[in-house]
Formats: sequence, structure tokens, C-alpha cells
Amino acid sequence: MVDLFSIILVPLLSILLGGIWLIFFLFEDRKRPEPPLMIAKTFVLGFFAVFVAAGLQGPLNQVLIKMDIAQHSFLPLTVFSLIEEVVKFMVVFIFIRKSGFLDEPIDYMIYMITAGLGFATLENFLHLASLENYYEIIELASLRFVGATLMHALSSGLLGYFWAKKKILLGIFAATLLHLAFNKFILMYGPFLIPIILLIIAAVLLFNLFDKIKYVYKTKYKK
Repeated sequence: MVDLFSIILVPLLSILLGGIWLIFFLFEDRKRPEPPLMIAKTFVLGFFAVFVAAGLQGPLNQVLIKMDIAQHSFLPLTVFSLIEEVVKFMVVFIFIRKSGFLDEPIDYMIYMITAGLGFATLENFLHLASLENYYEIIELASLRFVGATLMHALSSGLLGYFWAKKKILLGIFAATLLHLAFNKFILMYGPFLIPIILLIIAAVLLFNLFDKIKYVYKTKYKK
């Protein structure tokens, strides 16, 4: 039975999971921060992008069922991962690209990460809302904080880096590969250890890319 506490707890946790990571990653752009309104807009766009991804994945699910193909086999997992990464990218590409705010290479990473965390926030809500036990809600929220939520930020950040380098297809490939590997490792080894190690490695790589992109352009964009 859903009570008032659950009604408050689930949305609060869902926003908190993405919000904490968003603040963390925005610190990378603290010297020339993006307008809060643009960050909020991108986050909301990423949030609603879940519906677009679901609209594309739904018919594919029906095809898989009719063909008796397991949804967790390699090809479906790859396509589902690709759909989500492309949808997150298209949100920023369509609505933010011509705004005039993508004026530094690091901005591509920041806006992509923001969209990714918006996407993860609605995913978190949908997963948490399916539970009724408070302990299960807290446990899943904790797992998704260090798991799927971070994964969406990292994969989107990778795509943003390659977009800034004008290598969009390579970025989509890298983001999809990380997304796919994360999902596959969870299915193979569970949500602990191996998937978390993967994300730690990806996080180290992403922050190296942050440093690289800031170093290359620091003379041009320094105050």
C-alpha cells in the first residue's frame, strides 16, 4: 500500500541521486559555469527523453517477444543501450546546440552529463516507485546512485567529449559500449564489484578527458 511517506520519499530520492552527481560534475566547470536556467532546462529535457527512448524500445520489445529472443541477450542489450545514448545526445543536439551556450569544448561534456542525469532521474523514479518496502527503496536508491545514475553521467560525458572533438560517431560508440558493458556485467556478476569497478575506471578516464580538454583550451578560455 502506498502511503504519504513513500509519495514523498521516492521523488525526493530520485531527484537527490541525480542532483548530487550533477553538482559534483558541475564543479569541473566552476571557472566559467553555465547559466543555471540552461542547466535546469537540459536536465528536464533529459528527464522527458526517457519517454522517447521508451517509445522506441517498446515496439522492439514486442518484436523480441514474437521472435522468442531473450531481452537480455547481446543484440537487444546493444540496441537498447544505443537507443538511450542517441536519445540523450539528440536532446542536447536539437535543443541546446544552437543556443549559443556551447561556446567552450567542456560545455559539450557538461550539457551531455546534465541530460544524462535528467534521464537517470526519471529512470530512478520509475524503479523506486515500483517498490513498497522502505528498506528496498533505500537499498535500490543506494545501488542506483553508484550504479546506473553514475553510468548515465559517464556515458553521456564520454559522448560529449568526442562531440567537442567533432567525432560524434566515435562518441556514440564509446557511450554505447560503456552502457552495454555495465548492463552485461550486472547480468553476469550482479550489481556489486565488477560493474562498480567498470564505472571507477570510466570515471578516471572521464576526469582525465576533462583535464585534457581544459589543458588544451585553457589559454584561449582563461579569464
